[in-house]
Amino acid sequence: MTTLTIIKDDKFVAVDGEGLFLDAVVLAANVHAIQFDGTNGHIEYNDGTPNKAITSISDYSTITDDHASKKAANATAASDAATAQATLEATYGWKRANEYPSIADQLDDIYHNGIDAWKATIKTTKDKYPKE
Repeated sequence: MTTLTIIKDDKFVAVDGEGLFLDAVVLAANVHAIQFDGTNGHIEYNDGTPNKAITSISDYSTITDDHASKKAANATAASDAATAQATLEATYGWKRANEYPSIADQLDDIYHNGIDAWKATIKTTKDKYPKE
């Protein structure tokens, strides 16, 4: 049982509680929104026309199909981003960058302890994460 909410003016479409903004929302000019709870629903108009009862969302399959496509594309993009992030986090450069002291702390170290002490601090991280 699929629930559907379409708000035409902002192109918001929620299918089974998951909302997306879709460019493919094309409805009659006087339609404001469509609500469907899986069994019954109605079309709301913005010109004073009485709401129209509906018992099916089959007339809106283009919109629900677009929603499903965009939902799948978003899931793929999120998965690709997570894979890219995991790949990045596995690199020595990322590991080093996250372990080095801040630039301000490094400059403070140089000021108080000299270049050789700073080099020793940095070398510890470089040795821990050697270039691959």
